[in-house]
Amino acid sequence: MELRAVRCFVEVADAGTVTAGAERLGVGQPAVTRQIQQLERQLKIRLFDREDGRLRLTSAGRDVLPVARRLLRQAEDVSTAARGVAAGRLQHVRLVAPGTTRDDVLAPWVATWGAYAPLPRIDEAQVDGIYQTLRRGADLVVAPVAPPRDFASSIVAELGLWAYVAPTHPWASREGVDLTELAEADLLLLERSFHARRIFDASMNAAGLGVEPTAQFGSPVVAQAVAASGRGVCVLTDDPRFGLVPLAIHDDDGRALTVRLHAAWQRGHHAAATLERLAGDLASFTRERYGRGR
Repeated sequence: MELRAVRCFVEVADAGTVTAGAERLGVGQPAVTRQIQQLERQLKIRLFDREDGRLRLTSAGRDVLPVARRLLRQAEDVSTAARGVAAGRLQHVRLVAPGTTRDDVLAPWVATWGAYAPLPRIDEAQVDGIYQTLRRGADLVVAPVAPPRDFASSIVAELGLWAYVAPTHPWASREGVDLTELAEADLLLLERSFHARRIFDASMNAAGLGVEPTAQFGSPVVAQAVAASGRGVCVLTDDPRFGLVPLAIHDDDGRALTVRLHAAWQRGHHAAATLERLAGDLASFTRERYGRGR
């Protein structure tokens, strides 16, 4: 079935005569008549009856007409989507990130998008193997580990690794804490599957300090809740909750520990330029929201 024949059918049905329908289409009357006759042969039904020089839809034609209209709209949608793809535009964008990055960075960022931005979907994935999601349909991955070199990427944020304490903690009036002090504290740490925990462990090991947490958690929110109850110091990159006080963590050289966030996408993605612009916009957003290391 040709869309041209379907379009002729709809235009003639709307116009009431073949002549008026042909004028709407900008083609000759005989061509429109042939298209409708061809469509009737393919469908094996009669679409029109002629009455007083005008065409009247048959009962079969009335049943087919709304379906024909829907088919033309869908065909136009396909054309519009194809034009967008050819121009490197995105109607939808699938973002993938670890849970903390999704909730504290991507969700607030997406909240600033306008109505004409791509419609986002944000999926959570573990850090290990997260970039493989780009080969399974993800458009943009944001993660705290550097991507493989075969992906295009940029650094979009440098977030602080914080020691959070309750307002009643002896450290609450301070701005920072060093690793040696933390080695003696009651540590409430995330499980080792979290990248923030891995960075903290690596920094402690580099300083020749062991890590013996009082408790480990699979949820940053729960870790903060326990810290807020006065049970110890939690270490993570998440935004503070429950009135906790953030302390910058300094290494032996006095440098604050940070976590870099990388955005990555397929180099051959049809909208690679758009994804690069989104990564740049995310970098601007994080600078404004957090500043360097915040």
